[in-house]
Amino acid sequence: MPIVLFKAYLPQQVEQGAETAVGVLIAGLAFWLLVRWRRGLFHVHVHTHERVHAHGHVHQGDGHPHRSAPARRPAQAFAIGLVHGMGGSAGVGVLLLASIHDHLLAVGALALFAFCTALSMALLSTGFGRALASAPLRASFDRLAPALALLSLAFGTWYALGALDVAPYFF
Repeated sequence: MPIVLFKAYLPQQVEQGAETAVGVLIAGLAFWLLVRWRRGLFHVHVHTHERVHAHGHVHQGDGHPHRSAPARRPAQAFAIGLVHGMGGSAGVGVLLLASIHDHLLAVGALALFAFCTALSMALLSTGFGRALASAPLRASFDRLAPALALLSLAFGTWYALGALDVAPYFF
């Protein structure tokens, strides 16, 4: 909003820091997925409660009791989204300023853009979540998790290094 209202662009170091933080976040989440996978969090058994289904759990002790996989807390999800949203926000503001000279119209366009971005991210996240929760993928997630984590780790590392001008960066 300050970029649109006051034509105050973020210093290049702040933009670079935000993009680097996004890459570090992606790599950190990938590393955490590997840690959770290594701890056996995604081990799957078929269980019968009210219906027959499978879910991930970790083993505790010799008696083989189960604990369901913990969900990410809302504050964690918000922090991840906040860091992710920092990267590129200045670029959106610059684009709006370049094409819209009326402040009120620019603020409205930014609000509409933010709403549609949040909506599309929610739809994509829901789609990916539903796909990963489907029976075939859920049953094989123990095997998929390390590959997904390593790809994400490589991408996050490249993204952070690219933001620091250490690796080729195309964004």
